[in-house]
Amino acid sequence: MPKHPSPHPVPRLVAATAALALAATAGVAFAAPASADPPAVSIRPDAWGNLFHAGDAVSFGYDTTAPTIAWRVVDGWGEVVDDGTEPADGVLAPAVTERGWYRLEVTAAGDGTTSAATTFAILPDTDAAASATGRFGAATHYGQSWDPASMQALTAGGFAQLRDEVYWSEVETQPGVYDWSRARAVFLDPAREQGIRPLLLAGYGNPLYDAGNGPVSPDAVAAYAAYAAAMAAEFGDMSTGIEVWNEWDLGLGGNTNVSPEDYVALLSAAAPAIKTAAPDLPVIGPAVANLNTDWLERTFQLGALDHLDGIVLHPYSYPVGADALDETLTRIDALVRRYNGGESKPLWITEHGWPTGTNARAVSERQQAADIAKSAVIAAAHDAARYYVYDLVNDGVDDAETEENFGLLHHPDDALGAFTPKPSFAAYSVAADALATATFAERDEPLPGLRHVRFDTADGPLHVLWSDAPQTVSLEVAGSADLTTMFGDTETVTGGAGAPVLAPTGTEPLYVRGDVTAIAQTDAGLTLDAGVVGAPVTGSWTVAGRADAASSWRLVLPDGTEATQTTAPGATVSTTVSFPAPATVGTYETSARVYEGDRYAGTLRAAAAVSEPVSLQAAQAVTAEGASVLRIRVINASATARALDSVSYTLGDAGGQPEAPAIVDAGSDVVVDIPLDTLAGPAAFTATAVVDGVTLTASGRVAPVDAASALPAAHRTITVDGTLDDLDGVTPIAFTANPEADDDFDQSAVAWLTWDEEYLYFSADVTDDVHDQPAQGANIWQGDSIQFTVAGGAPGAATTWHEFGMALTSAGPQLYRWLSVDAGAGPVPGAPVAISRDDAAGRTVYETAIPWRLLRGVDRATSLLSSAAIVNEADGAGRAGFLSWGGGIAGEKDSGEFTAVRLLAPAPVVEPPVEPGQPAAPGDGGSAAPGATGGNATTAGANGARALASTGGAAPLAWLGAAVAAGAGGIALLLTRRRAPRS
Repeated sequence: MPKHPSPHPVPRLVAATAALALAATAGVAFAAPASADPPAVSIRPDAWGNLFHAGDAVSFGYDTTAPTIAWRVVDGWGEVVDDGTEPADGVLAPAVTERGWYRLEVTAAGDGTTSAATTFAILPDTDAAASATGRFGAATHYGQSWDPASMQALTAGGFAQLRDEVYWSEVETQPGVYDWSRARAVFLDPAREQGIRPLLLAGYGNPLYDAGNGPVSPDAVAAYAAYAAAMAAEFGDMSTGIEVWNEWDLGLGGNTNVSPEDYVALLSAAAPAIKTAAPDLPVIGPAVANLNTDWLERTFQLGALDHLDGIVLHPYSYPVGADALDETLTRIDALVRRYNGGESKPLWITEHGWPTGTNARAVSERQQAADIAKSAVIAAAHDAARYYVYDLVNDGVDDAETEENFGLLHHPDDALGAFTPKPSFAAYSVAADALATATFAERDEPLPGLRHVRFDTADGPLHVLWSDAPQTVSLEVAGSADLTTMFGDTETVTGGAGAPVLAPTGTEPLYVRGDVTAIAQTDAGLTLDAGVVGAPVTGSWTVAGRADAASSWRLVLPDGTEATQTTAPGATVSTTVSFPAPATVGTYETSARVYEGDRYAGTLRAAAAVSEPVSLQAAQAVTAEGASVLRIRVINASATARALDSVSYTLGDAGGQPEAPAIVDAGSDVVVDIPLDTLAGPAAFTATAVVDGVTLTASGRVAPVDAASALPAAHRTITVDGTLDDLDGVTPIAFTANPEADDDFDQSAVAWLTWDEEYLYFSADVTDDVHDQPAQGANIWQGDSIQFTVAGGAPGAATTWHEFGMALTSAGPQLYRWLSVDAGAGPVPGAPVAISRDDAAGRTVYETAIPWRLLRGVDRATSLLSSAAIVNEADGAGRAGFLSWGGGIAGEKDSGEFTAVRLLAPAPVVEPPVEPGQPAAPGDGGSAAPGATGGNATTAGANGARALASTGGAAPLAWLGAAVAAGAGGIALLLTRRRAPRS
């Protein structure tokens, strides 16, 4: 947890995202001066992989041609913890001592500037030997082609166990003759020397038997059993177990014999052979891909449990978060007990993880860290025998490929350095250390959305907390307690009778070591207003005083300044605070320490969006007349007018420089619409504006929109109560027939999308004779449910989008988010959902309202989004099929299969005419709406029934031009100038 004041304290500023127009890499770039010969700079590690332990001196080497360098160290929360400028001497030793994950950035200045970066971690000082027999490890691929140098990271991280393969086809090239020499030399002998224990996978096919397919013939099955037994005899003294094949149901290893019957036949032969060779070595399986529960259950019915010491799970849920693991482990344990006489068997999670990168199913590095740490906690709470993260090292450097980005460490060719840590490495190390001696005690949800798991450990009680959304909680602590963040930084707080400890919780786990006797809500907290670069960020600090005594409170801000408040008994007070100005756009994140007198009471955290004073946005939009356009918007959020030197764009192979006003007034914007009526297919665009001599760029994609086929979404507020509102006159969503339904009448559905200024509404009326929903959370798709997507722009334009699901579960109506733009998967706080079921009528009504603020990347001011939906069908034997509107959900995730949706503006309100001589009522002709000329005009009437064209209801101040010829191709365009809401 950050301590303030730090040597160079500044607020945290998390890198911006695609949803922020000026923050994204594809959003805005400022032109830099040209440099003929910029200096060179590169960073050299002093410690392998830049992995340090508490107490180590942190240092780096570097090479540069510049005389001086500037550098800074940023922690896992985005806070600068140390920085400086110094003569270049090739050695850099930042004053960083706290456990955590960090990024080092070095800039060399000369004739221009050049930067280099790397990452490092300061890890818990753990007992590597003890971790070799513990619960935690990582999947590796040394049996393929990995560099075994990365193996030392397992002991450094405190989880000295690996899961790897010794291929059957490699060790048995002559029938009955086994050669283990390569596997020994490459990684098994080094593992033994380093005290690392392997879980060995026995697979895959061997061309000597069944032509290399999965072994099913008697001779091939017997040969596989002999190979697995030989492996057990060779490595049984060091291995943690033998895993019989891997994801047989998925056909891994070129296997086409994927039936559960064939797998159980193989297991029935291999397990006794392994036990004969190494009686105490666990035999585990069947490693089902994606937890195909029906396939797994069939293996149990065929007797697989008689041959297994442990059940192998690969419970991937990405991008859905770690909470899905909890439900999965509960469900699989119940299935095991059903077929095992009411007794559980140990669960072995031998693959589990989240990819980072730019793929639609990838997550941020910080979310990967949080999900892996929480998964370790959940695995320990279920007393899982083993938990192996997949995988230790990234398999490549292509951010768009999920398979290349599961690692805890960077790839050897990564620009940040070979085997340097991602945030997840530090988070997993901290979790493994905290849980090393943990025994599950209890768990509950003391507050809405707050998870609490308590363990007994050798060092006393350990409480782990996380929540669906950021919230500050009050802890009643007997004496003192240590609060440790997921990256390992620790602070000691003091509690006592009536002396609350403030704990900031969020989606990252917080470890509290101490005697916590109560967890309660509190009004205490810190909030921030949205800000702009270069201006201080204001916020509000709230204190909840003691119930029985007056208190004096002190808030220490990141820059070392302080604010104070005094509370009377039982009082809650607030005051305004100001934080240092942010230097870049993005999510501004900060923390501040709270003291009651001299007692340190905890830390408060807050975040806010930060934009440029002047920014550029460009996105596809639909005009009032239904025409598709590229809308370019120059926004001046500052308090002074700015010179707009030029606006230009490229669109595919075309482009132009349309006319635009010379000035953007303070608090205003200028909008230019480029018609897309001749667009033949998806195309990339780049928009450019030069404001006060500074070049801004925004880029993205557009795609053709057929106004006639777009779904018109009416402006209509829905009461989310499980009873359909009056939707007469609203165009319904038309679902296609379900090809997998039992008959034409088994399932039918109709749905509607509507909206208002706060929410996007989804309503549905489903007819289904049987309601079956056995799952909760991330797995609701397996039963009766609805899934729908929301993406910005035309179909195919978005590379990231939102995917939601809603279902009536045993715990009541649930709304879940699988995909999002920078928000993570999980429940959706702030989005109401209501579902009602009439069994007699066979009818289910679904209603939900998604706040626009949660739909990042979707701008309702453009009047355009794209969407798809499916209605899942289940009658007691898993999902049997679905109705669909559009595509891109159930199969390949593809926004190009979505349907265009046009947001219709509110219908005009027609006021009764005013009789001559009658006094004007409020809203009548005495006060014309903006843009009106007097008479009986109203605000709604001025807009007519056109599509929405402005954010927050702001109307244009003036029409500056229409049908102006563009610079290239004579394209017509429309310019408007209007007041912009202040950030």
